[in-house]
Amino acid sequence: MQQSFSTLLVSPASSNPRLFQFIYPFFRFYCGISIALGAGLSKIFHKIDPEGPSDWANLAPGVPDWFIQQVAEIGFTFISPVFWAGLAAYGEFIGGILIAIGLFTRLSALQMAFQFFVVAFIWYSEPVPFAMYYQQLLFWSFVLITAQGGGRYSIDHYLHQRRNTRIPFKQGTLAGILLCCTLSATAQTDAPDRERIDFTLTNTSLKNRTLEIRCFDYNERARIGYGCRLPALHSRHDNKPLGTRIYEKKNGTWNLVYVLSAKDRGQKIDLAKRHSLSREQWLQAAYDEQNEQAAAAEKTEKNPDVAVVAEKLGLEMTPLAFAGKSLWGKQVHVRIQLPYLAERSNEGFSRKLSRFKKMHVVYPVGTQIYLCEGPYWNGPVAEKLLYTVTSEQANYLLRL
Repeated sequence: MQQSFSTLLVSPASSNPRLFQFIYPFFRFYCGISIALGAGLSKIFHKIDPEGPSDWANLAPGVPDWFIQQVAEIGFTFISPVFWAGLAAYGEFIGGILIAIGLFTRLSALQMAFQFFVVAFIWYSEPVPFAMYYQQLLFWSFVLITAQGGGRYSIDHYLHQRRNTRIPFKQGTLAGILLCCTLSATAQTDAPDRERIDFTLTNTSLKNRTLEIRCFDYNERARIGYGCRLPALHSRHDNKPLGTRIYEKKNGTWNLVYVLSAKDRGQKIDLAKRHSLSREQWLQAAYDEQNEQAAAAEKTEKNPDVAVVAEKLGLEMTPLAFAGKSLWGKQVHVRIQLPYLAERSNEGFSRKLSRFKKMHVVYPVGTQIYLCEGPYWNGPVAEKLLYTVTSEQANYLLRL
């Protein structure tokens, strides 16, 4: 009896492996089901009214925006934060259930260990390796499950024992399920229309400011906005959706200086002052910028490069240059009508050109160049035809 007691307390390994094999499934089941129900389920069915009750009438399928913003903040923005958020949410729910029942245990535990490594050691602003964080405990729990596998009492063990029976699933099945769920989640997480508010931009300094004001239209899947110059001691009234971003060009680089929020309704925003953005504003800006990049990639795929289309149509590409007429420069708006487009085009550029500042471009033969009296992208404006590109006048200099 004394020998058995000392063996139980100080033995480097269990003297009774069956005891471990009996207790281990309860540990594995608890880790898996607590993640599936406690973390995954609340992300794939989010509350419609955050302050409302937790019943089915107040739940909607799809990954919530707050989780997508957290994923974007960590840095998982390649492809889209919506993609990674969906993968993580459905990974927690499906992976947790698979760990609980002991199916594809190692694969599921490995991806859960990776997720909680990110949460425990990256997401926290100052992670402490040996602090009492629940997330760190989960990380090491899933590392243990990855090393141990499903154990004796698991579906994995049962399938392994039946060597003459074909396993009905392959490891790729789990990845396929997660990917399908992620794509479904991605389709359900489009943001609703944003409320528009009136506001005024002011410049109380003696310095002229070059601005770009833009936001992402989720219905049209496109970036909307405009560039402008706000002179010293001037103001500009506007009406834009919440989340609209304001960039200022400094030393040749566009810098985010403000993100529109509900508190700006009817207010004056002085761009001469330095504004500190909240965490929510930074997340909103990052989320919208990623959607703009994804939409631009989709547009490029649907509308190939001008040179590619011109080559297919047998149109010769001709170089030319733009320059200004004045010594100090003038803001010009130029619309380009490509020869193979039947409808009115919104392509072109708006920039400040001087007599000594040139802009080199290449367009297909037959392209028409219009000088507009104002921004052409907000709708038709007065314009006049300046030039039609021909192959005989290569490197033609067009002064505006």
